[in-house]
Amino acid sequence: MYFDHHLRLEPRQPQRDFDRGVAAEVADPVWFLGRQWQLGELQGEDAGSPVRVRATVARRRLDPVGGDPRWDPTRVPPEAIIESEPGDWWTIGRRIRYGARFRAFVDAAALPAECYLRRPPPGSRAYGTDLPAPYDAFSSDADGVGYLDGWQLWRRRAELGIPEAPFAEIPAVEPDDAWLPDQLCYQAEFRCAEHTFTVERHDGGRVDWYTVDGDRPFAEAAAEPVAGTVSVFPAQLTYPGAPHARYWQIEDAAVDLGGYPPDRSHFASMLLTDLLSTHGTEWFLFPIDTEAGHAVTLQAVTVLDGFGEEWSSAASPELAPPTDWSLFRTDQAEGADFNTLLVWPTAVGPLSGAVLEEVILGVDEYSNLLWAVERRVNSRDVRTPSVEERGGLPLPPRADPVNVPVQDYRYLLGSDAVPYWHPYQLDEFEGRRRFLQSRLVDYTGAEAALMEPEPAARLLTDPRLGGAQPVHAIDPATVPVGGLVLRRRWQLARATDGQPVLWVGRERSPLLAPPARHLRFDVMQPR
Repeated sequence: MYFDHHLRLEPRQPQRDFDRGVAAEVADPVWFLGRQWQLGELQGEDAGSPVRVRATVARRRLDPVGGDPRWDPTRVPPEAIIESEPGDWWTIGRRIRYGARFRAFVDAAALPAECYLRRPPPGSRAYGTDLPAPYDAFSSDADGVGYLDGWQLWRRRAELGIPEAPFAEIPAVEPDDAWLPDQLCYQAEFRCAEHTFTVERHDGGRVDWYTVDGDRPFAEAAAEPVAGTVSVFPAQLTYPGAPHARYWQIEDAAVDLGGYPPDRSHFASMLLTDLLSTHGTEWFLFPIDTEAGHAVTLQAVTVLDGFGEEWSSAASPELAPPTDWSLFRTDQAEGADFNTLLVWPTAVGPLSGAVLEEVILGVDEYSNLLWAVERRVNSRDVRTPSVEERGGLPLPPRADPVNVPVQDYRYLLGSDAVPYWHPYQLDEFEGRRRFLQSRLVDYTGAEAALMEPEPAARLLTDPRLGGAQPVHAIDPATVPVGGLVLRRRWQLARATDGQPVLWVGRERSPLLAPPARHLRFDVMQPR
């Protein structure tokens, strides 16, 4: 027997009724109403939603740093202005090219060795003339005559008689170094009319509005800002897990509001919980167009609501920004207006070159010293040699106290000095306690001799001391318990006009554990 009919399930054709989709029908509307009541979404106020905002915005342009148009904050990213060091403009290619052009104005045979490009000798401090790998191939040409260093010749142009007129593209003044060698951080200033914005303890890297502190509020008698009125449409603030404005609609199931438990030690978490549950639909945003490199001040705001009524910040104090507290704001020493915000040109995805120098710093409590370990110098990795490679003698092995043969011993001064490990000793310097760069000395011979070469990394020098002793001093409060790692590397970004901006930046980051090298005590070494 055969059946002519079969039972089967067929998919229902999708409905194209958009009215039902907008209605957001639910099977149990009472349950949704109860949940919205529990979350506080039914709390209403006798007020209308904002539909248009009219704001008066004042813009003050930041002045070029040092009066140099090359360091214009409206065009150049602030990272390049703050982190640039003297000699950044002189890349390897420019030093070689201009060295060849300056050869016609100087007597190459009478020039000192510092005016030639050469390979870095061990322990050298001549940073300007030493070529890192792989550029050390330009240290000499086929005729055996070294390439001239255009940077060193330009710095001595007055005594060498090199004219400036044919080389107008070369910067006559090098940027000031904002790096503080004793604090191991950056400090710089930006001016806007008679106001000063200070960058303090910048570790290197991204610069944003919170990096800068102002000195005083903007006065009405200050230089006239460029003010204008804009009229924009506000939009409701949205964020993951925010309550929806429509009824009969539940929040995203992938977001767990219970994952933000209230914690008295984290005040921001408590505010977030309250915002999510009670005031999630009461925040609105409106855009303000501005220019990079300007201090933007919101002077007045007028809001037009859905009932056609206007609310002005001057007549309605609740519309004005708070003056008693703020979760995030720029620190102002004398109570500057909280409506002022610095807008920087952003260095979008700057390219970072290979590490030029890397130094590890850490306090060794055992020897009461601060160790500075050079791990990379002149773009070359360095390695601490072993005891056998240093030609030293290891500690004598423990002998059996029974039947010990009679041996002849000699007194060996305890030492564990190795290259690239440089001690800093805590002492008084210029009326303050500082870790001073020191050298270990061997007194076992007829004359005292230094036991390790001097530091070669530029990070371990202080140009402000002018070559005096000590060469470098570090504030003890700068180095944390876990230690620090310092790096120097080239950075490349673009200005707002599309031109490339190149500079050498330094950065510091914490370590989990400091380096330690225990200086051993004196021992009796078998002959």
